[in-house]
Amino acid sequence: MNEEPFALFPNLAQSVNSMIESIVDREDMIKEYQNDLNKKIDALKEVEQLKEDFVATLTHDLKVPILAEKNMLNFLLDNRFGELNEKQKEALLYLKNSNKELVELVEIILETYKVNETKIDLHKESVDINRLVEETTEEMKPISDTDSISINYWSEFFEKVQVDEFYIKRVLKNLILNAISFSNPSSKVDVALCNDDKKIYIKITNYGKSIKKEEIKHVFDKYYTTAKKFRKVGTGLGLYLSNRIVKAHKGRIFIESAPGENEYTTFIVELKR
Repeated sequence: MNEEPFALFPNLAQSVNSMIESIVDREDMIKEYQNDLNKKIDALKEVEQLKEDFVATLTHDLKVPILAEKNMLNFLLDNRFGELNEKQKEALLYLKNSNKELVELVEIILETYKVNETKIDLHKESVDINRLVEETTEEMKPISDTDSISINYWSEFFEKVQVDEFYIKRVLKNLILNAISFSNPSSKVDVALCNDDKKIYIKITNYGKSIKKEEIKHVFDKYYTTAKKFRKVGTGLGLYLSNRIVKAHKGRIFIESAPGENEYTTFIVELKR
């Protein structure tokens, strides 16, 4: 009998053993890489948490002097320390509007931190949404006046809806502030409330530089902002927070933006009726 075929068996067994050893070695390497990756992920999470804790503490501490400044400005404007001439009043009103922007920014940061720490706990009630949108629009006018930007509001919906008034007001403030920030000076912001059979739509439009199509999908990412191209401080956190709040209401925010001579950007909040 020819024994040559049987002579192949030791070599075959050796090859199989080598393959098994190689697979085991690779599995060990993969486990080692996975452990290293997990450690790095944990370290990154820890750094992110430390950063957010620092920002939250810092903004909380900043809020105290900002509110003290607000109170002092109100005292001055109420003539508590003597009569003011028109130029002095104008200067103080400008400072008051800047102070209001700072208060809004600090509140956005603090509320974003709270939302990250816990699930959004909604307290829905029957709300006159027309009243809420109109009131919020009026409250934002002192900020828009700083850059001679007018805010116009119209509504074709006058029913009540089930929402958390506090949180929806925060969404409206964030979106209107964002619209003001990205408007051309001496232009306008249009706010509209409309509906169909099942949903309501709050539309906030500015007439500044449009958003590129490839950027729209990133607009609601945390810390993302295109503000470096514009005149004002970025509002990325405000948009991130707004999107989280609307999603908690089982709604959505979407964007329409058109470039060209009459370019505009519209943020549309869609909520159930």
